[in-house]
Amino acid sequence: MVSLVDIYNIEESTFSELKKERDPSKGNKGKSSEKDFYLVDEPADPETGAIKSKVVYKRSFERMVADLEAEAIDMKKLSEDNPNDIVLFNISEELKEVFNKFRTHVRKKYKDE
Repeated sequence: MVSLVDIYNIEESTFSELKKERDPSKGNKGKSSEKDFYLVDEPADPETGAIKSKVVYKRSFERMVADLEAEAIDMKKLSEDNPNDIVLFNISEELKEVFNKFRTHVRKKYKDE
């Protein structure tokens, strides 16, 4: 049997290679393997009888730190793409400081979570 790798003459990538090229600006910034949401059923539609569910995300320090870090990275890249905008640069630096303060606080006060 011939593999697709042989047919298309490409190299297989490892997971570590894919992770290092991760773009944090593309959804699920703080993605984790555990279920971090739950569903709440809304009342049934009187005409069709269809039941809709609403997704409610659980709050967690781990997820917030990951999301805030990704936003700080995105802001830094945006600032680098617009080098003449000093306001954007200042906001980027402030966001980096806020992220560092928050991460330090979480590490000190909420070690178990």
